[in-house]
Amino acid sequence: MSEREKLPKLKANSKLIKLQEEISGVIEELLEEDEMNITDIKNLIHAAATIMTQTLNELSKRSKNRRDVKFWKIRMQKQISSWRKELSIIAETGTGSDNGKLNRKKWKIFQKYRVTNAREVAQLTETLKQKVQAKAQRIRRYEKRETQYSQNKMFKEDTKKFYRNLGMNIEARKPPSMAEAETYWKSLWGEETQHNERSEWIRRE
Repeated sequence: MSEREKLPKLKANSKLIKLQEEISGVIEELLEEDEMNITDIKNLIHAAATIMTQTLNELSKRSKNRRDVKFWKIRMQKQISSWRKELSIIAETGTGSDNGKLNRKKWKIFQKYRVTNAREVAQLTETLKQKVQAKAQRIRRYEKRETQYSQNKMFKEDTKKFYRNLGMNIEARKPPSMAEAETYWKSLWGEETQHNERSEWIRRE
C-alpha cells in the first residue's frame, strides 16, 4: 500500500454520493462471489477509489469545457450568419442567376419582413446591413469587457503570470546588492533636507 500513489481528497457532492453507491454495490457482489483475504480487499477498495477519482475528474473537465463555451457568442454569430444569408439572397435578385429555389427563398424573406416593392427591398437591405454591423460590434465589445475582467483578476491573483501573458518579463536579471539598495534609499530618506515652509500649497493647507 505504501508504494501506491496517494489519491486526492474528493469533494462531497451528489455525483460523488451516486458514484459511491454504484461502486459499493459492485464491491458487495464481488465479495459475495469470491473468497478474498485482507490484501485482496484492500486492493479492491483502492481500485474502486482510483476509478471514482478518475471518473469525477473527467466529469469535472467536461463541466469546465461546457462553461468555457460562450453560448451568447454562438447565438449572436448565428443571427449574423442568418442576416448575411438573407442579404446574399436579396443581392442575387435581378442578377440573372434567379431560379425557382432562389425565388422561393427570396419570397419567404419578403413575406417575413412584409416587403412589397423595390423601395422597401432597398430599405430592408440597409436595415440588415446595420443589424450585422451592430451585432458584430456588440460581440467585440463583450469580448473586450471579458478580456479586461480576466486580466484584472489575473493581475490581482498572479501578477507575474499577467505580465508573462502580455509577453513581458519582469524578473530582474541583475538585482542590486544589499549595500546598493541601502545606499539608494538612504539618499532619499536618510539625509536631512531643507524645505520651503512658505510654499503656496503649504499655506493653503
